[in-house]
Amino acid sequence: MNDVDFREPWSRLDAEHGQSFENEAHVEVAPAHELHGLALRALAQCQGCDNVVFRASDDTFAIVHLTWSRKPEAPPWPLTTRLGGFIAVEAAMDQHQH
Repeated sequence: MNDVDFREPWSRLDAEHGQSFENEAHVEVAPAHELHGLALRALAQCQGCDNVVFRASDDTFAIVHLTWSRKPEAPPWPLTTRLGGFIAVEAAMDQHQH
């Protein structure tokens, strides 16, 4: 996954930018959210709408739209599309529209 080049409008996140998305997700994901309790690693960002691809600690993936509220959100926020494996992520990224 670390050597994959993403197609536009998606771009790989470097460690510093990825950390800022991970920190915000940690704050926003409340106990009732489907990602709660999972460690998230930010991999890529859509330049057209700021959606982020995360890899979860359960080896699944999610495309997440953070609110940047800097507080826990009421589900369904942050909006999340859970995906199983990387092939599903690639397909979702290819079909993604803003």
